[in-house]
Amino acid sequence: MLTEFAERFTRLRQDLGYTQQRVAERLGVTPQAVSKWENGTSLPDAEMVRSIAQLMDCSTDYLLDHQPSAISQRNLESVQRQTEIENMIQKSVLVLEVGEGLVDMLLAEKNNNYALIHNMRMRLGDQMGIIIPVIQLRDNITLGEKEYRILLHGRETVAQNDSEYPKYFYVRENILPVTEWRMAWPEGKWLEKQERIPEGYAEFSAMDCIVTHLAEVILQYYDRILNRQLTADLVDIVRRRYPAAVDGVVPQLVSLGQLQHILARLVTARVPVNRLDYIIGYLEEHPLACKEETEAAIAALTQELT
Repeated sequence: MLTEFAERFTRLRQDLGYTQQRVAERLGVTPQAVSKWENGTSLPDAEMVRSIAQLMDCSTDYLLDHQPSAISQRNLESVQRQTEIENMIQKSVLVLEVGEGLVDMLLAEKNNNYALIHNMRMRLGDQMGIIIPVIQLRDNITLGEKEYRILLHGRETVAQNDSEYPKYFYVRENILPVTEWRMAWPEGKWLEKQERIPEGYAEFSAMDCIVTHLAEVILQYYDRILNRQLTADLVDIVRRRYPAAVDGVVPQLVSLGQLQHILARLVTARVPVNRLDYIIGYLEEHPLACKEETEAAIAALTQELT
């Protein structure tokens, strides 16, 4: 599969006239990751394959060689038309919009801001045991020059209108690390970029703060991000490692809907769900027949997982 994916990915990128750098920027990954996909040394995860298919106007089946390699141009065009229709109907789950004054900061290659966002997604996924959709980045000329906003399913969740952006944030090192980024704000100062970091201070860019806001939004609203498909993808990950924990249990005894509800409640309460095999086993042994049983299960799981 690695070889087939590499060949098709490379051919599609070249046909569209994209550079590896451009693809990396659009997908929120590093150019090195794109290079590894093309030389066949690594394969993107399932969520990233979907994003690549959307960017390349093709199907995930085509990328993963689930379709005949001699796919006709007519069939490919049909797939592209279907993808265009789906993109018009289905809005991106998470979107970061920035005003004109933040565009250069967002695109600055030396800061590798796309990788910063991708790494945040991977870090949250590792810490919390969740899947996070790719975050779409775009400019918005209707925003103020230094404004940005975060959209969830097309609706605004966070609007940052602080005129200090994109200045740099300097905070005393003796209060770091902190459990919550916002706890550092009262102790810090917004300043223009300093040639030398003031003694005893640590420097954070505006992009660091924006990415932190993104992480906060993801956790706070994960009940609106998690859907049946993402839940099924999480179950498939567990199935590959612990098949006995899943087979005959999900969805036969524990429905995807029940599991989705429990996972969303736990994550929004900042409870990691990376022991999904345990969660599934608990729900198998404690069927949820009423609201009271659901609340009891959440309380018990919270105590066990934290």
